[in-house]
Amino acid sequence: MKVWEKDIFRHILLMLVFSTILTACGSDNKHDNQKNIPEKPVIASKDAIVVGAGLSGLTAAYELEQQGFKVTVIEARDRVGGRVATIEMGSQTGEIGGELIDGETVHKQIHHYASLFNVALADVGYDGDIEEGAYYIDGQLVSYTDFDNGYNHAVVTDYYRFKDQLKLLADAVPDPENPAELPLAKEYDLVNVQTWLDGLQLNPIAKQMAEQFIRGEFDEPSNLSLLHVAQYSKVYENVSDDDVESTRFLKGGVAMTQAYVDNIQGDIVLSQPVAKIEQVDNKITVTTSTQSTYTSDVIVVTVPLTVLNKITFSPTLPDAMTQAADNINYGTHSKVLLQYSKRFWLEQKLGGDTVVASLPTGWTWETTERQGGEGGILIAYTSGDFSKMQKEWTDQQVIDTRLAEIELMYPGSSDYFIAAKAQNWINEAWTKGGYLAYGPGQVNEYWKLFEVPVGRIYFAGEHTDTLYLGYMEGAVRSGVRVAQQIKELGL
Repeated sequence: MKVWEKDIFRHILLMLVFSTILTACGSDNKHDNQKNIPEKPVIASKDAIVVGAGLSGLTAAYELEQQGFKVTVIEARDRVGGRVATIEMGSQTGEIGGELIDGETVHKQIHHYASLFNVALADVGYDGDIEEGAYYIDGQLVSYTDFDNGYNHAVVTDYYRFKDQLKLLADAVPDPENPAELPLAKEYDLVNVQTWLDGLQLNPIAKQMAEQFIRGEFDEPSNLSLLHVAQYSKVYENVSDDDVESTRFLKGGVAMTQAYVDNIQGDIVLSQPVAKIEQVDNKITVTTSTQSTYTSDVIVVTVPLTVLNKITFSPTLPDAMTQAADNINYGTHSKVLLQYSKRFWLEQKLGGDTVVASLPTGWTWETTERQGGEGGILIAYTSGDFSKMQKEWTDQQVIDTRLAEIELMYPGSSDYFIAAKAQNWINEAWTKGGYLAYGPGQVNEYWKLFEVPVGRIYFAGEHTDTLYLGYMEGAVRSGVRVAQQIKELGL
């Protein structure tokens, strides 16, 4: 982030002297700690504003600066990162938002920027004889291996029949970038996923497991378009399990967001919610809630659709966009970070990853495998209606409920409890939801709608991506895409 000097004359003089020394001595790239990062461009007389300092906004800002734009990032929160946020809990850390990253052949862009900025990644899980995880089914923990090899045959058969049906959905989609090309796409789009699941006539326990899988990945099954799930299944059709959610940032998501900040020259203005965006004769004027104003040649708006209509646009946005912002479905997801003085799950040779079929906690996993200490942090992840029902709960009520559910899964675990942090994104003022999950009829109506600029107003964010909705990768990809669109303006 740019630091403004009060003594301009002295600053210029020092720069001239430093430039002379460099000319005389030359430079040695072998000793450059950020040798992969392109030399920062000379800022030209073209201005860009980015609204939102999440991963999409930070990526767009960085890439626009590489094109020679003078960039100002305006953020409503008092921090950067958006839905990526790292919480310190004693000597350990956990993520209350985006956390897991697919392999480098899948989530290519986020791996690219992590490498570019020298941000370390760490593998998920344990080596050796520790099982990756388990299912919590009908009151008991069943390891993934035991489920496949010895659990109730009817449950196992029907759960894998559900997975096979997802593969058939994927096979039906010709191109995940354009799901409308699927024959009967409109019909698929109008079917909600709960209706589809009901039609499979699964064993009741297998059906519970399938419903929790859908909730955790998207939202409540009844809120989802079957075409959306088919399109997602196509994206992951040929991705191995080993490449899915296989890494995370070693020092937390904050390491990644701070790396962007360190490599962006322009101002990043915090605690300034944008109230109005006005576009007149290819000039943009932004007014914040404190009546501060900023002007630019282009603007990138990255706020989630759930809060887009808090901003007044002049002229108004097309009706389709305002309707999408009001109506498009977002998944409801919450996380509780539960810190324990002992990693009791390891005593059962389990890595902490659990798909929970019969409790509101739909998924658990350990987030501290690569962090020191005898204890660790277990994530309790709740989605869909189970998360939505907590909207009016206090954080302590949410924490107590999750603790009780973990106690059912691991009797005696409460004895090791130290601290907790709850985050329900539907209650967060500048998010009001988890991530986009198209509802029935919405894929055909809104697909790629926000890839199209309105004059000099451009849109980015995970909700504008086609392949990785809900992932940090989708956010980063959208920042790259919008910077390329602006480049094509030829300013």
